[in-house]
Amino acid sequence: MTDRRRRPVRRATTLLAALLVVALAAAAPVLVGPALLGPGGAAQAATTFRSPLKAETFYTSSMYGPRCLPVANASAWHPAIDLEAQNKAPIYAVVGGTVTHAVNPKNGNAGYVMVKSSVGGVRYDVVYVHMAKATQYVRAGKKVKAGQRIALVGSSGPATSPNLHLEVWKGGYGKTHINPSTWLGAHGVSIARARIFDQGVRTPTSCTYYVTASRLNIRSGPSTGYRVLKTVSRNTKMISKPGKKTNNFVPVTVGSTKGWASAAYVSPTKVGSSGTTKVTYVVTHDTWMRTGPSTGYKHVKAVRKGTRITVVYAHIKHSRDVSVGGKRGFLLDTRLRRA
Repeated sequence: MTDRRRRPVRRATTLLAALLVVALAAAAPVLVGPALLGPGGAAQAATTFRSPLKAETFYTSSMYGPRCLPVANASAWHPAIDLEAQNKAPIYAVVGGTVTHAVNPKNGNAGYVMVKSSVGGVRYDVVYVHMAKATQYVRAGKKVKAGQRIALVGSSGPATSPNLHLEVWKGGYGKTHINPSTWLGAHGVSIARARIFDQGVRTPTSCTYYVTASRLNIRSGPSTGYRVLKTVSRNTKMISKPGKKTNNFVPVTVGSTKGWASAAYVSPTKVGSSGTTKVTYVVTHDTWMRTGPSTGYKHVKAVRKGTRITVVYAHIKHSRDVSVGGKRGFLLDTRLRRA
């Protein structure tokens, strides 16, 4: 909760900032249409950056870098930042450019929008992922401006909750992925200041996974072409390393056996006999759903005693990130009991 940000109005500071703008205006370059005239009179593109989600409507969960798989088939080396938000919250273009892809979810794959931009003469492809309908507002070939709504937050594909998975590729998609938070920060957009809080997920020293299939082959290499070392049953515990994944296989240790398992059947949580981990909670007192995991956060929705909670995204501190009546927010553990 150390990342909570509240920005009270400071009129004196605002006035001082305005005076500084006036004082520096004479020394500043002249803005002519979309171009900025530099010292030599040459035109340079003026680039505007915006936050991908409205400030104080999201929190950060999975950050850029190596991680354990949060769900089967997810990436082990996260080339993005994940911004947890309300389902169908508007997503905005962080920088202007041309839409190269607007792909709707299909066959378990996530919906996504990709925008090609030029910043300082360098190509950057920004990818927005997990929307339920990527073509709702944009199509390939459409030009967009920074701050323009391009999609709505969703949870399509391998996602555990409604969130925006945001990637930035320098030189074009498939070239060099970079930390979106650092890149945006260098251009005046602070994810740390805009978020409600940081979930605090950091890279662990090892990953614990469980088999989700009734039977799973542990192989000597990262493909089905390698020999089978061992066959294990559902909920067998496996140990792995963060950031390790090849050809959609992860290296695992099962007892004394070291091999590779298909990431499609690897989960960080055990499954029940039905193959699900669904748990129902009941609200024990009239209470408030809030934007963060304590009573210091803003109200989202009033929740009545007896309300049944069947959608739980995460357990953070002493609260649970849940969905009630289409709204997402936090309920204290002391207001919940298992059904």
